[in-house]
Amino acid sequence: MLPKDMELLKKELTGHALEVAKVFGIKLDFSHKSIKRVEKILSKVHKDFKKTGDEDGLHGIALEFAAYIICVIEQHSTQGVWKRNHPELGEETFPYDWSNRTIFPYAWCMKRIFDGKGDNVWSKYKAIVMSEID
Repeated sequence: MLPKDMELLKKELTGHALEVAKVFGIKLDFSHKSIKRVEKILSKVHKDFKKTGDEDGLHGIALEFAAYIICVIEQHSTQGVWKRNHPELGEETFPYDWSNRTIFPYAWCMKRIFDGKGDNVWSKYKAIVMSEID
C-alpha cells in the first residue's frame, strides 16, 4: 500500500478501535494514559482467547489498536510513516518509522493478545515512545 492508503487505513482502523473500546465500556481520548486503557482491553481479549482458543478477528483487533497507538503518538509528537511491510521482517508486519527509529505497535498488540501480560503495551509505550517524547 502507498503511504496515502496507509493514512486512510489508519483513520479507518482507529475508528474501529474506538468502537471496540465502547463495547468494553472504555472511552479512549488519545492521551498517553489512554494506552493504559488499551492495555486493559487487550488483557480482556487475551483472557477470552485463552478461554476459547478462537483466533478469529484477533489480528484485526491488534491492527486496530496499533493504528490507535500510532494516532496517539502523532497527537503528541511528530508524524511518522506507517507501512504494511518491513524489508527484513516481511510482509504485513506493519512497521512504523518514527523519530529516527522503527517501532512495531502491531506486534506489541499481537503479542499482548496471544502471549499475555508479559507483553504489556503500556510498558512498551512508556519505555519506547514516552522516553523519546519527554
